[in-house]
Amino acid sequence: MKPSTKSTNRHFLLRWNLPVLLFFISLTIALASGILLFNAAVIGGLSSTIINVGLDPSRSQLIAVLIMTATTALAGAFIGRSKLGALLGAWIVFLFGYLFGFIQHETQPTYDPGGHLEPLVVGALIHTSILMNALALLSAFIGAAVGVALSVVLLDPLYRLARSLWYRYSHTQKETGQIYASTTRQRTIFTTIGSWFAVVAMIALLVLASGSTELFIYYPEIGLHTVPNITKSTVTRGGETIPSHGTVVTDTLISPTLGGQKRTILVYLPPTYYTQIGQTKRYPTLYLLHGSPGQAHDWFAAGKANQSADTLIALGKIPELIMVLPDGNGRPGATSEWGNSYDQRQLIESYVVNDVVKYVDSKYRTIADVAHRAIGGLSMGGFGATNIAVHHPEVFGYVISLGGYYHAEGSIWDNNAAYMRLNSPADVLPTNKHAWKLQFFLGAGTKDQPYYTYTQQFAQELDRLHIAYQLDVQQGYHSWIIWQTQMYNALPWLRWGQ
Repeated sequence: MKPSTKSTNRHFLLRWNLPVLLFFISLTIALASGILLFNAAVIGGLSSTIINVGLDPSRSQLIAVLIMTATTALAGAFIGRSKLGALLGAWIVFLFGYLFGFIQHETQPTYDPGGHLEPLVVGALIHTSILMNALALLSAFIGAAVGVALSVVLLDPLYRLARSLWYRYSHTQKETGQIYASTTRQRTIFTTIGSWFAVVAMIALLVLASGSTELFIYYPEIGLHTVPNITKSTVTRGGETIPSHGTVVTDTLISPTLGGQKRTILVYLPPTYYTQIGQTKRYPTLYLLHGSPGQAHDWFAAGKANQSADTLIALGKIPELIMVLPDGNGRPGATSEWGNSYDQRQLIESYVVNDVVKYVDSKYRTIADVAHRAIGGLSMGGFGATNIAVHHPEVFGYVISLGGYYHAEGSIWDNNAAYMRLNSPADVLPTNKHAWKLQFFLGAGTKDQPYYTYTQQFAQELDRLHIAYQLDVQQGYHSWIIWQTQMYNALPWLRWGQ
């Protein structure tokens, strides 16, 4: 005798109530865990720990939030064993605990270091929000998967007992046998569809998350605001229109110093460079070195050096200039320090001085003398700029070192004490009087240790040697936000020709 339709439907619901119940248990536990974990004390404490590793607050907070998202999902899945419920709960907590606040903050007026409004790029904010959602869902998935695995190991006996009791009291043996065949097929179909949906969703999340690298290398707010609307095209008496912005070009050179390697450089050319009025003009040059890890385009992508130059040129606060961003990465597994390695197999310093400078002077309309040539950088680039300039005061007249250090470190010196002293600006300067004519712009963040201390000590040495310098101290950490401001301040400091 077949069971009645009413009886079958009733027991079909009973059979499926357990997964639904577990879903809501996982969801509830995840939400409750999120309320406990997503608070200023917990997130702030974890962020502080990450900051101590060397990251700035913005990136540290994002990393802390993703860790807490995974932990929230783990808690939900551990108790309820529903990955979907735990993932959904963790994602909701992420939205309300971080993302909505991030969006609200970025839609507030944002100003450049000169106090000029930087317009919001709405498309970039949407793109960043999508990337952050992908990262949060991946974190939640990892947390949920770990939570279920731990639950299987630690709670499986209790879980099996609860499940057997559930079915014992919600089904009779006869009814269970009667409805099993009718429900198995539906469950198989639902499971198959769900599995394929999960596969497609996971691939999509991985593809999206792969584009989030810059959020961690630079900072989460990268690219969300553009150059202030104060630069306007001008028309000369001859009717020629002068562009409102400079031009960034990608160039390559073959380096004899590096054994014929092909190297990329990025070059910022000022607004008048390609105009008739600019055809007879020559420009001073600033070489900007990236940190580690880093790439040639860092000073434009994250440091906004080109945007700062456009703004300051438009305001008449600086003369037009050329900026050159070389690639200073050396052999894998070791930072180049922008130096010549002890074994002389990696000659990055000689590459900059002998190849890059000569190539730029030969191809672009530069003022090719020491009074119109500067070198700068951040962190490792700050060290490299100082070290190169101290060794070659006949090439560079100005040095900009932001968040830098002044004693050699790293493996390329082969731990040779004498060679490290030769590549330590703080040790070389006292005896190299030719380098005393250099002018220094030193930048540091008050909470950027040990670089703040290094900068203060180097400034004291410059005082003792009566070497001209300017010290720019900002409130903050080892971060692009600080270096943007300091580069904005350093550009007007460059008194070309003096």
